[in-house]
Amino acid sequence: MHTAHAQEYLTQQVMTAAPQKLQLLLIEAAIRHCLRARDDYRAGEYLAGGEPILRAQEIITELLSSARQDPDSALGKQVAALYAFLFRALIEAHMKHDVRKLDDVLRILNEERETWRLVCEQMGSTRQDSRGMPAPLGGGFSFEA
Repeated sequence: MHTAHAQEYLTQQVMTAAPQKLQLLLIEAAIRHCLRARDDYRAGEYLAGGEPILRAQEIITELLSSARQDPDSALGKQVAALYAFLFRALIEAHMKHDVRKLDDVLRILNEERETWRLVCEQMGSTRQDSRGMPAPLGGGFSFEA
């Protein structure tokens, strides 16, 4: 029952979130998956650790896709390069069951999380329609743990 309420809350949060908040939510989800993979690898559960790494890769792919929407932007190119690096690092961590590589990814993602948390503070974190009401978002990406 508690899980259903948590999922409902998360769905509502995602559906009414501003773009900067969605970015933060994606990064936080990637962090959760990397932490789970790292814990599995440390426990010698290499097969179990593969699933959360794949989910983190899906999220990083989504972030990379968003960063590439403005190919003429110098900042967009830098951000895309960062996410491409993270994607490659996750592949290497998965293939070698490398906890240190996951730690590297987590350090970068934690920096990204802090950056986007500050952006959310400065810009606000709820997307609103012209009436000032939370506006629903489309898409079917999963943020669940």
